[in-house]
Amino acid sequence: MVVVMLSWIYYFMLCGMIGIGIEKLLAKALKRKWQFQIIDYLVTGIVGITIYAAFASIVYKVGMIVHLLLLLLAIISGWGCRKEIREVIPKTKKLIFSWEGFFFFCFILLIAFFTSRGKFHTDTGIYHAQNIRLYEEYGIIKGMANMQLHYGYNSLYLAFAAVLSMAWLLPWSLHTTTGFVEVILCLYALHHLKTFKERKSHLEDAGCVAILFYALINVTGSMSPATDYPTMFLSIYMISVWLRAIEERAHYSVYALLSVFAVFLGTMKLSAISMVLVVIYPAFFLLKEKKWKDIGIYLGMGIFTLAPYLIRNVILSGWLIYPFEAIDLFNVEWKVPLEYLLVDAYQIKVWGRCLFDVGLIDMPITEWLPIWWENQERYAKMFLGSNVLGIILAMFNLGYKWIKKIEIRVELIVLYLAMLASALVWFLLAPFIRYGLGFLLVIPLVGMASWFDYEKKGFQSIATGCLVFCLFLCLSPYVDHYVTDDGVFVKQRLMDPYYIVQKDYDHSTTDIIESKGNIIYYSSNIKEEGEINSYHNFPSTCYQFMMRRSELVSEDIKDGIVPK
Repeated sequence: MVVVMLSWIYYFMLCGMIGIGIEKLLAKALKRKWQFQIIDYLVTGIVGITIYAAFASIVYKVGMIVHLLLLLLAIISGWGCRKEIREVIPKTKKLIFSWEGFFFFCFILLIAFFTSRGKFHTDTGIYHAQNIRLYEEYGIIKGMANMQLHYGYNSLYLAFAAVLSMAWLLPWSLHTTTGFVEVILCLYALHHLKTFKERKSHLEDAGCVAILFYALINVTGSMSPATDYPTMFLSIYMISVWLRAIEERAHYSVYALLSVFAVFLGTMKLSAISMVLVVIYPAFFLLKEKKWKDIGIYLGMGIFTLAPYLIRNVILSGWLIYPFEAIDLFNVEWKVPLEYLLVDAYQIKVWGRCLFDVGLIDMPITEWLPIWWENQERYAKMFLGSNVLGIILAMFNLGYKWIKKIEIRVELIVLYLAMLASALVWFLLAPFIRYGLGFLLVIPLVGMASWFDYEKKGFQSIATGCLVFCLFLCLSPYVDHYVTDDGVFVKQRLMDPYYIVQKDYDHSTTDIIESKGNIIYYSSNIKEEGEINSYHNFPSTCYQFMMRRSELVSEDIKDGIVPK
């Protein structure tokens, strides 16, 4: 726990200095003055560091040199923004030395407890940890997806995790970034909700409550550098800031920045890419007012954000977006064969539908939907029902405002459409609840928050009040289930010896394959140990057959891996 908290202090300073520098540069370039909160600087820093590490990985390993250069950039940024930092410090001090600050410290201790021990996410054992090791050792290797198809998924979050792992300095690789993202967003949510009674509008509160709910549900995975967690946390944060902008009647430039952030979310995990639809709102005003320079800047930021993701995709798998066969632009020697890609894509879909057989990929929705529904737990079914009720409530609210000629905020409608599109894509492609949990939490909560924003009378009051009550009942079992899980986790892990140093990555039993003088490890005891592709053996694959159908280009693994 001690090492976890020390790493968070370092990340806080690093992300804060990078973020405040980026925000200052944007303000100058766009000639605008924005009012940012500390959390906004930190999240901007996370984005900047991630993109920096992803670009760096294309040409060099993400180790000591890349980290020290990042530290130098942070120091330069901090010096250039010393005036802005001096303005933030008094507010931070006042908060720290208060009862609220004491509560926050206790909360940080709690999250540090979860981040120091426990069980890794299944996919961390399969490919997250090994991908981080790839960043640390080589940056990138051509055709790495041929060794194991999962390496083609290419979440840029793992670049962020790798550049802050400190493996070049410490005798172990830190994996505290998920807990860091969790703790700063939860502190933001708790701080905002403190003034709940003082506000008439509660739209941003919905996002804050969703952040806390998501943390409650997934806090036992805080130790794991799993790509789902930060993607959903930051997606909910983006929605919260969009709702804050609606409450403050912000300039469309704020929404334009959030649209660029939505592009970043897509590079962390494709399941969040539909949030890019929010660009409709700021694009309308930018085009209407012919802000060609601003349009160029925003487009440039979006392209710059997306570029390392696309470049890495091509290098890792030979495909622009993996595993998406519709865009087939390259014919490189290390390209993952189409038949392998399709099997991988089909597996994601059929596993999400609880079919577990790629031969059933063409089963119509009328047949797989009942199977999928029966495989959901009771509390999960009620949670999904809350989304249906949330959509009905939102339609009630919209219809009532239209009839009574109450102002309807277009920004809110655009956000709703993006959230619903994200939920629809999740449902049609891979309906594991954890893949779209962030959106599934926000949809009903935003409906409830918008219900508080206007006075209701008569039938509207009774009908919507009943909906809100039923919605609350549907959400309660889901939250209650994970409250129990978290309590059991704490009870079982109290005596674990991780109060100083964090638990290391799991080990696994491995055997070796030789390819042109190189040793490739593979998991040899999956039946008993599970699919653990150990961080400690590199390069490694969970699946021997995947490496058997591939080979190294030369004696130097950096030259790439190609299909036989």
